[in-house]
Amino acid sequence: MKKINSTCEQHREELLTHTVMPAFFVHKKTERKQTHIHLKSQRPACVEKAMQTLTQPTDVTLEEYVPDSFLCSGGTEGYQDAISCKGDSGGSLFLQKRMRFFQVGVLSWGTINVCDASRNKQGSSSRPPPEARDFHIDLFKIIPWLKRHLGKDIQFLH
Repeated sequence: MKKINSTCEQHREELLTHTVMPAFFVHKKTERKQTHIHLKSQRPACVEKAMQTLTQPTDVTLEEYVPDSFLCSGGTEGYQDAISCKGDSGGSLFLQKRMRFFQVGVLSWGTINVCDASRNKQGSSSRPPPEARDFHIDLFKIIPWLKRHLGKDIQFLH
């Protein structure tokens, strides 16, 4: 999707066009699982689920805990979104557009470890509880920072 003289933000706008975008992540290094990324007006309700993981009392704001450099996925109404397990972190979040796959994020953390055997009643990766969410580093937000700090060491991103 290399466009001449286009910014990361322009690429992001072209790929992440809707408020809810179907996407995939790699589960247990072998399986492709489907989820949905919540964007624009849908993002705040998704991100709100992160508050469940904060230990109270805290003075950390939601914006500090889940900055806009994170994408939020899971819990999409009308769909059965898969949720990651401990060990899936670092894997790619990607979507398909016109028969091509584009990585848009890197899995960072989730609100619930649905694969923990001691919490079996919490569901599974494919049938998680409705409040489960995953958070991914938004590559479009981090690439400008990488270019600024690594310069010529990452010329392949130019």
